[in-house]
Amino acid sequence: MRWLRTSLGGRTSIYGEVHPDELAEIVRRFFRVSTIVIAALCRVRYRGRASSEAGYAWRLVVIKEDGTVLVHEGRGREPINWQPQSRVLVRSSGDSAEIVALRARPREELRVEVKGSAAVLTARLSTAKFVLEGGERDMINYIALNPHVIEPGAQLVSREVRTPHGRIDVVLRGRGGDIVVVEVKRSTAGIEAVYQLRRYVEYYRSLGVSARGVLASPDVSPQALKLLEGMGLKHVKLLPRGGRGEGTC
Repeated sequence: MRWLRTSLGGRTSIYGEVHPDELAEIVRRFFRVSTIVIAALCRVRYRGRASSEAGYAWRLVVIKEDGTVLVHEGRGREPINWQPQSRVLVRSSGDSAEIVALRARPREELRVEVKGSAAVLTARLSTAKFVLEGGERDMINYIALNPHVIEPGAQLVSREVRTPHGRIDVVLRGRGGDIVVVEVKRSTAGIEAVYQLRRYVEYYRSLGVSARGVLASPDVSPQALKLLEGMGLKHVKLLPRGGRGEGTC
């Protein structure tokens, strides 16, 4: 380890040129205590509800105190992969270290293999009250009062419907009598929103109900849009204050 700098009252530590065995030691020491940010050459593999692999490239890996792991590249807002609230394990061998994020329900596994040295920052972050105006609840209420913004002729069935997979924002009935499940996001929707919407649609279908899914948001990431199309789901552009845009797919 070339150098270490601690600042801001001991809340942050910056490590330069960390070798794989040292990286493994830092992750073990600070996981659940601090947020860990790693800049390194790495490859990423995911297995779970789908599967993906990204070859070696310089990326930013973020491990939060609750076990959320995100992998970012140099462009775009969305991580190329991420996993919420996981059990994080780490091991090193020779010139590489492997960070493994595991979830039991659903069973998912995210593996990040770091090659060579890395730069690492650890930070003890905090939270404060967050107030958001024009949020998802306003959008949900707007859709409930104006179902036609999702689909002409649609009618409200209910809002905030509880299911074993979470709470559905809005449930409508389409002109043909089928159920339209609406998942609302106040900002750019990512792939997790698509998977959540699919779980809701599959829940209704498992009950023998004809159901379709619509993701309502101001925008959608390219990865999420591709996933929507592959799953036969739809995106409707809707602004946080109820402004209607053009449907994306």
